Amino acid sequence: MKFCFLIPDGVGIRNYLYSDIIKDLTSGSNEVIIWHSLGKAQISQVKEIVGLDFLDYDFIHRPELPLVKFIRETTTYARLKQNVKLKENPTILDNWMPRKIGWKNKLFYKLVEKSALFLNNYREIHSFEKIGFLQVRKSQAYKESLQFLRKTKPDVLFCTHQRVPSITPAVLAAQDLQIKTFTAVFSWDNLPKARLAFRTDRYLVWSDYMKDELLTYYPEIDENQIDVTSTTQFDFYRKEELIDERADFAEKYGLDQDKKWICFSGSDSISSPNDHEYLEDVAEALKNQNNVQLIFREVPVESIDRFKEVLSKFPEIKNISPEWVKSSQWGSFFPLPSDIKLLVNLAYHCDVVINLGSTMALDFAVFGSTAFYLAYDQPHERKRFVKDVYGFEHFKTMNGLDAVGWIRSKDAILPSIHKALSSQGEVGPDKMKWFERVVQPHRTETSSQRIVKALIKN
Repeated sequence: MKFCFLIPDGVGIRNYLYSDIIKDLTSGSNEVIIWHSLGKAQISQVKEIVGLDFLDYDFIHRPELPLVKFIRETTTYARLKQNVKLKENPTILDNWMPRKIGWKNKLFYKLVEKSALFLNNYREIHSFEKIGFLQVRKSQAYKESLQFLRKTKPDVLFCTHQRVPSITPAVLAAQDLQIKTFTAVFSWDNLPKARLAFRTDRYLVWSDYMKDELLTYYPEIDENQIDVTSTTQFDFYRKEELIDERADFAEKYGLDQDKKWICFSGSDSISSPNDHEYLEDVAEALKNQNNVQLIFREVPVESIDRFKEVLSKFPEIKNISPEWVKSSQWGSFFPLPSDIKLLVNLAYHCDVVINLGSTMALDFAVFGSTAFYLAYDQPHERKRFVKDVYGFEHFKTMNGLDAVGWIRSKDAILPSIHKALSSQGEVGPDKMKWFERVVQPHRTETSSQRIVKALIKN
């Protein structure tokens, strides 16, 4: 069989090029080609890094036709409003963040929001989406995709990210050519956000929990179209060869191996606009603690600029930056394999991770590290309150579980950390139950192996 991996951004490199998927697929008589938007220099670098050779082709992200964008945005807003009613959770609508810059955009989104009022249920929403998909078939991008797929003749088109609208023409072209289409749900918080930009024949999800979410928010999708495969990003934690000796890791990054390591994992500026202030709070709380060392890892896809003042004020913070290749566009950012190794070792060697609602709590749970979620507002905050953040639908995965510790004030930082360090397992004792619920790993198979089986059998 011939598989075409459509990778619309650099993040997909970690899960699909650095994992064992391509190696396992091509170990038989299968062929894999990569359709990507990274550029020749970046993809050549990736080939060299992973030691794999494959045919690759440039994917060009074309602008949407105005009518297509209008229908997509209208159905997105309407679906969010339906999701709010269904879950009785108003925070779901916080995911509606259109760029209303300039009078044309303001007028456009006013029309979108008014039009969405006429879509009163999921059936009506999906019917309107179908009109948008028909309009996509009139686009130049659709015609280019038809030409490409007729030339390369894959049996399967696998889109590695489910929420990129410019992928839609390629998916529709594949379906019209009777090519089987797959996509994977990228993250644990994606489905309530109504950002399933296109429909494929099959869907790869992390867990039974995520499968139920997909069926709930997209009732037009049939249960038999969904494969529970977990996600390859957690496969790396099963590779013992990635774990360094503590002394070697400490020497490489200038750490004191005899101290307890606390990792503050940064969030992006939308999720946590005051993240630099939280880092300062943690550094202030720990500044006289001689037995601990604070490590800071910023979010990979943003600049470290807003943290520089804090890092200068507290030079004892060990800033270990993500090892990513960055370019002028976010979609072309991608991690190096060394960053996967770095993250595995941080999760393995650190005793505690602190952040504001990050999925990193799941990464560190793999090795039993305690996660603390910061759950207090900065005094000047007037918009992004933590009660709203933790009201997001994906945090309901913790319902009934004591999975993380909660730091509810600045004064609680130090005693919370002391408790975690002195009482192993007492804070967040259900962390692995939470991990199993969200990620659903398999005892004998990796996620890569399960994805390969799903791609081949269907």
